[in-house]
Amino acid sequence: MYEYYEEFEIDESFIAVIQEIAGEDGVAVALVLADNPELTDEQIAEKTGIKLNNVRKILYTLFDNQLVSYRRVRDKSTGWFVYLWRLNRENLESLVNLKKQLVLEKLRMRLEFEKKHMFFYCPKDKIRLTFEDAVELEFKCPQCNQPLQPYDNTPIVSFLEKRVKMLEEELQKSKKS
Repeated sequence: MYEYYEEFEIDESFIAVIQEIAGEDGVAVALVLADNPELTDEQIAEKTGIKLNNVRKILYTLFDNQLVSYRRVRDKSTGWFVYLWRLNRENLESLVNLKKQLVLEKLRMRLEFEKKHMFFYCPKDKIRLTFEDAVELEFKCPQCNQPLQPYDNTPIVSFLEKRVKMLEEELQKSKKS
């Protein structure tokens, strides 16, 4: 599912970061810019089918996040300035890696929490509690008052370990390139 545009990898991380910053239409604008060296806002609107004013708002949002830049040239026939927009690939890659690093930190914290705690749950209400919370509640569900059961969080720990390893490898790979 990887596509390549001028040596820049457009992947799920790229799309996720742009979507978080500028929404679905922002992704469309960024993909068009990734496929073209420079475009005017009118050309972007034409290629994406997004209204010109919305394209401009998206470009300003991406510009504020240093993900796009522009070059201003004067149109010789009209005398008006024309703005040619381009994707800032280096900044985008840095931002993607920064987001990955933040996710990695959160996953590590969650993994540590899961490893350090014992859990109990209520099969009826699907409530999961730490051992400390279960002790305070005398091992009874706070909603239905039924006895709490031990909860095996091994699958959660395993999943978190895999995700941490995967993100560490991705970040290591991006540092080498």
